[in-house]
Amino acid sequence: MVKIFGTAGVRGVFNKTQTPSQVYKLAETIAFVFGRGKYGVGWDGRKSSALLARTILSAVCSNASDAVAFGLLPTPALAYGTRENRCKVGFSVTASHNPPEFSGVKVFGENGMELSESDEQRIERAFVVESHKSSGNFGQILWNEENLYEYRDAIVRRYQPAKTRLRIAVDCASGPGGLVTPYVLNALGHHLVPVNAQVSWRFPARLPEPTPDNLVDFLQIVPSLGVDLGFAHDGDADRLVMVDSMGRLVPDSLCSILALRGIRRSSGTVVLSENTSASVDEEARNLGFRVVRARVGKTFALLEKENGVFATEPSKITDPAWGLWEDGMNAAAMIADVVSRDRTALERLISDNRWYFKQVNLGVGVDVRLLEPRAREVFKRYRIEDERVVDGYKLVFASGSWIMFRSSGTESKSRIYCESKDPEELQAMIQEGIRCIEALVYNPLRQN
Repeated sequence: MVKIFGTAGVRGVFNKTQTPSQVYKLAETIAFVFGRGKYGVGWDGRKSSALLARTILSAVCSNASDAVAFGLLPTPALAYGTRENRCKVGFSVTASHNPPEFSGVKVFGENGMELSESDEQRIERAFVVESHKSSGNFGQILWNEENLYEYRDAIVRRYQPAKTRLRIAVDCASGPGGLVTPYVLNALGHHLVPVNAQVSWRFPARLPEPTPDNLVDFLQIVPSLGVDLGFAHDGDADRLVMVDSMGRLVPDSLCSILALRGIRRSSGTVVLSENTSASVDEEARNLGFRVVRARVGKTFALLEKENGVFATEPSKITDPAWGLWEDGMNAAAMIADVVSRDRTALERLISDNRWYFKQVNLGVGVDVRLLEPRAREVFKRYRIEDERVVDGYKLVFASGSWIMFRSSGTESKSRIYCESKDPEELQAMIQEGIRCIEALVYNPLRQN
């Protein structure tokens, strides 16, 4: 069976590793598998996305189904529209946080959740069948650009007006999040300073992934803006990172903790990705939650299975009371609500944080399974207490520190995640992890 789907949908370099004909066949196959009905289609600001969205609209209509065209909007708004319009499937045409040359498609089910692995496998099996799947009848394109405004207003209605008006800077990454987050936070009573809020396929100010390197300019200007805090999105606004008033990047774990407090629950199951900080685990258990771990990019699947009340991974938050999709815009409203009601919450979290976390991305893909023997040997001096293969390969040590190796699901990259209460130990473990991967890459015999 051919493997089509990565961690989140299907992506590639436009017109090289992902072509319009491939996307047409994918959409045609999905419409064939799920049958006649309505299919939602929305897209981000990339030039390739506008073209591929029309390709998908054509494929859906050729299968005698109607296509609901939501227009330019962030991915979470597409998930919302898919659910609210009772579509069988929703297509978000976006390459998310990937560089400008990439294109991509994320696919959502009728409840707004990304497709399950079983549904992805059904599509992959049907994809290789050499048969004409189009119908002699044609569906219609139904435009519903009002969905974006309905989505914005629905978020605003979820929250009370700000108890304390905050001054907030929002870096929208030149993506369609600029059409939502400034509006929502302003409507809730905050003073907004939009940054990179114009939608542009060029991403002229920074690359769309909200990494420390890409946010250098934003971190530098935040102190001069006199804001209480800053938010930054990726290209399709399902991610959110936070900056304090001094221009320091707030650890993703603290954003997750603030959002967890924002759901105002004290029982239930919380789903954390394998690479989520131990500090979030500790907070959740202290608040009375049960914690389960899931694969990166697949927390939503376990969230539904466990009937969970919250899910998170670094820079992504899912609030099932709102929807079964990762939503950086709703997360911004939620965190702003918590901070406006307790102005010292963020400062206390920062001062009390005992964990140091680091992620390193290496521009080479490797088979993580081949790393296991070497990593086990290299890290045995840290006293390995647990080895986990839920996602990639994770070693948990007696001190609570851990390191995790994982191949990217969207690019040819290897990722190392590491956490420790000792910053020197953290750096040492990261360097040893890099050497483990380099030994595999530069010794081809290890991969045979």
